[in-house]
Amino acid sequence: METSNKTCHSNLLCRIEELKILKLEQEQKIKYQYSDLKDSLSFGSLIKESISHITESKETQRDLLKIATTTGTNYLIEKVLGSNSSIKRYLGSLLAEKVSSSFIGKLIAKI
Repeated sequence: METSNKTCHSNLLCRIEELKILKLEQEQKIKYQYSDLKDSLSFGSLIKESISHITESKETQRDLLKIATTTGTNYLIEKVLGSNSSIKRYLGSLLAEKVSSSFIGKLIAKI
């Protein structure tokens, strides 16, 4: 009977050690999975992934380039020519925008 108790006790201790090791392995796995999930859900990753999927087609790339250059040109024209407080400035900025849009459109078409 005494031997049987010792065997049961040593078996239990062995099983406890096995479970502790299993617990540590599972905790490490969960930490890795959590870190991976956190990285995949970060705002920067989502934006980067979305943009990479959007810009797969050449047509979309051209459209995005055209939008970016037009927006940049409009911003520069506004900064250089100032506000549209007078008719002369307004007409000048309108003319500059049309000329630059035409030039940029031809440049993008070549790309």
